[in-house]
Amino acid sequence: MYLSLNWLKDFLAVPKGMRAEELAVKLTMHTVEVEKIEKQSERFNNVVVGKVLSVAKHPNADRLNLTKVDVGEKEPLAIVCGAPNVTADQLVAVALVGCELPGGMKIEEREVRGEKSCGMICAADELGIGEDHAGILVLENRAKIGQPFAEYLGLEDVVFEVDNKSLTNRPDLWGHLGMAREMAVFLDAKTTKEFKRVWENRLPEGQDEKLDVKVEDEKLCQRYMAVKISGVSIKDSPKEIKERLVAAGMRPINNIVDATNYVMLELGQPLHAFDADQVKKIIVRRAKSGEAIKTLDGQDRQLEDSMLVIADKEKALAIAGVMGGENSEISHETTSIILEAANFDASSVRKTSTKLTLRSESSVRFEKALDPNLPEVALPRFLEILQQTCPEAVVASSITDIKNFSDKNIVLDIDLDWLAKRVGIDLGKKQISKILEALGFGVESAGARAFKISVPSFRATKDIKIKEDVLEEITRIYGYDNIRFEAPLIPMSAPLANKERLFERRVKNLLAFGCALTEVQNYSFLNEDKMSKLKMTTNGLIKLANPISTLHTHLRADMFPNMLDNVRTNQAKYEAISIFEIGSVFSDSVGEINKNGQNEERLPHQEKHLCFLEATTNGRVAMDKVKGSLEYLMDSIGLSLRFEQFEGQAPEWVRKGTYVQIFSGTRILGYSGLVIPGNGLKKEVAILEINLDALFALFSILPEKSYVKPNKYPSLVRDLAFVVDANILYNHIKDEISAFDPLIARVALFDVYEGSNLPKGMKSLAFRVDYESADRTLEAAEVEAIQQKLVSHLESKFEAKIR
Repeated sequence: MYLSLNWLKDFLAVPKGMRAEELAVKLTMHTVEVEKIEKQSERFNNVVVGKVLSVAKHPNADRLNLTKVDVGEKEPLAIVCGAPNVTADQLVAVALVGCELPGGMKIEEREVRGEKSCGMICAADELGIGEDHAGILVLENRAKIGQPFAEYLGLEDVVFEVDNKSLTNRPDLWGHLGMAREMAVFLDAKTTKEFKRVWENRLPEGQDEKLDVKVEDEKLCQRYMAVKISGVSIKDSPKEIKERLVAAGMRPINNIVDATNYVMLELGQPLHAFDADQVKKIIVRRAKSGEAIKTLDGQDRQLEDSMLVIADKEKALAIAGVMGGENSEISHETTSIILEAANFDASSVRKTSTKLTLRSESSVRFEKALDPNLPEVALPRFLEILQQTCPEAVVASSITDIKNFSDKNIVLDIDLDWLAKRVGIDLGKKQISKILEALGFGVESAGARAFKISVPSFRATKDIKIKEDVLEEITRIYGYDNIRFEAPLIPMSAPLANKERLFERRVKNLLAFGCALTEVQNYSFLNEDKMSKLKMTTNGLIKLANPISTLHTHLRADMFPNMLDNVRTNQAKYEAISIFEIGSVFSDSVGEINKNGQNEERLPHQEKHLCFLEATTNGRVAMDKVKGSLEYLMDSIGLSLRFEQFEGQAPEWVRKGTYVQIFSGTRILGYSGLVIPGNGLKKEVAILEINLDALFALFSILPEKSYVKPNKYPSLVRDLAFVVDANILYNHIKDEISAFDPLIARVALFDVYEGSNLPKGMKSLAFRVDYESADRTLEAAEVEAIQQKLVSHLESKFEAKIR
């Protein structure tokens, strides 16, 4: 959309000294986005007044002429011209080489049928100031040779190009008068007497003749006004009207069409003029199936029965809100017209325009939902403009006015405390009232800190519906930049900690950074084939009703089967594979009997497990690695741990003699073992799987850690190495040492040995024992006495032999 600054000044007292650039910034910050500022004279850069010195026929083309044109330079220009009306001594508009005309045509020096042409003598349509292309534009005698064409036209306007998207919800801003009203508010300026006169223009008295008008579809036509005007003559519009239309991006055509366009650009209300001799009756109806019309752009349009048209008894005369038809257009023979000022359904116009791929200045405005009261302002304004070119024109009929809308105002309650809380600043009752009244709202006090706001009709169709809309109006006019940026003064507290999730994250960090394990994530699904290869059954597993593939038919009850796939995929690339996974496992649930004695279905039971996997060439090393990782984890979180050889029937997937159960205190946490060879595994694989939910339950009841003052007395350290039966667990010996004497503060296993120099079935365990006292320094003799007793005790209980 284009806005003429001169046109705006008709309705608005722009503050003195305010530059166009400053005005554009304010308009952008408060209302709509200004994309470009253009001085109107810039549209005609490199277009000058020239005088045709001579005209001769082109030797190689019957319809072309060779001209010499004086444009005020040392030598006249040679220009090839095809216009039939070019003659010597004419003053013309000449586009010089390098010029780009308003329509986008670029002028270059070129040869035309063998003759050089250094410019172009322009027609009115090529300059964008008219429709005539029958010949070149001949200028008045006041034109001076070499004078810039913009200066000849008297173009001193500044044009603002406004982004249409920012106007979508503001139908009231699609005309200069509405924009001036808006700008007056944020500029704190006054509107002029011209603004009031145009806005309050009243309809003239009608005559006896009555137009035959019928609105069949009241839903799609909320208002239809029409009047017959006789005594018109078709001619050019006054210079001022032409200049305004050109500034706003429209071509002048004739005084009737120009007047309708002028009112549309001024008020935002599209009008349409029919040749009265071609229209005997007006029917506003939906198009008939298969109906067609040739529109003013010369195109034949096939209509659908969802489209609204203006028709007579026989045919469609116009597509409502979009474009008129050729069969009723204004021509030079027109002596009387029927002027239409209507309001059509926005959605209908939009759909029609889209289906026909036909967008016009009228459709762009109608699809924004115009004020249905606007036609009664636009119609008398048209008559006023028409009087400038047709003073003999008279209203020849009564004014038809068909209303199909409710004119009831929207009233909103606004509480100033609510407003201040959301804006972040208390603007005060006086300032808020001033802003709203300037915008056209009705403001009525409803107490010390409240208003009743009446929404004007030109803002009620689409824009202002709820009190939050009013808040936006006040804020944008006050200026977003004027609101201080402050943090909200509200109490803030951290959300409740999800201890289970934090525990899981801690476990992952300990394993990844402390044990150098790699975390993996697998699907929670497996299938019968995978289970059978591990000599496991699917009994007790939950079968999916609708599996995504044959590879994912059951929910897993153990995590390690899927982790074995990780080994198969990566075993050729790595010497050793050290991985872990935390995920859910599932088991079937038994239904419960509810209080009505009915069997109630339950969801499957779900637990979270932690699984370690080590794959290397040595099975013993692999077992030690997974056990060591768990020991590090348990020690880090402060829980005890022990491994016990399973005495019963071990699962078939585990290598014989390697299956152990894992305890913390009396609670069983999980199991560990070496996987049977085969099934594509080319390394020894040790797995260890524990119930992470059970581990968290034990962790959650541990006392909070607190600072313990270090013992100020030194400790004495002694090492003990025993040879014991290979089946004895080191934890049993460790527990026995720890409980032997109160002076034993810490016990740690630091070496395990099996091999040469030891009898078969025996192993060597080496422990480091720290002796401490909280109230004195221990003497070596005292510690040696305890050490001797400890050795005797271990030899007696475990048949241990000291090395």
